[in-house]
Amino acid sequence: MIHIPYVAGGSVVLGALYNQVTGALVYGPLFGKVWLDAMNKDKGGEGWMGKDAPKNHMPVLLLKEFFLNLGKSWFTGLLLNLTQARTMSQAAQLGAFLFFGVLVPSIASETMWEKRPIDVQKFKLLSGLSSTVVLACLMHWWGTE
Repeated sequence: MIHIPYVAGGSVVLGALYNQVTGALVYGPLFGKVWLDAMNKDKGGEGWMGKDAPKNHMPVLLLKEFFLNLGKSWFTGLLLNLTQARTMSQAAQLGAFLFFGVLVPSIASETMWEKRPIDVQKFKLLSGLSSTVVLACLMHWWGTE
């Protein structure tokens, strides 16, 4: 039988809000122009963004992203509780294991097989580091149990 431990809802919401805000900052005012140029280069133009989409398209995408962030935060809290991470160092280690064990190989594979531009991959690495190591530490600080 699989044991699924409780994960504090406040921690999950905090984690989702953290991911949403940091994503908005990284892909917006901080590095938005660089990211957009890299994506346009990768996709061969600006058509990938759906310029013909209805005006209400962006709020719907942001809401969907928030629900994905809730799931990401819940699973991070689940792993923190399953591994019984009791210190900030242990939370950071869990985040680092996720980053280096799952995200980095996936991004490297995309670069090899899909010939994704390194500029796009840098953003994935930055976002991934934030949503693994920093997220695990933030959720540990708040409390997941």
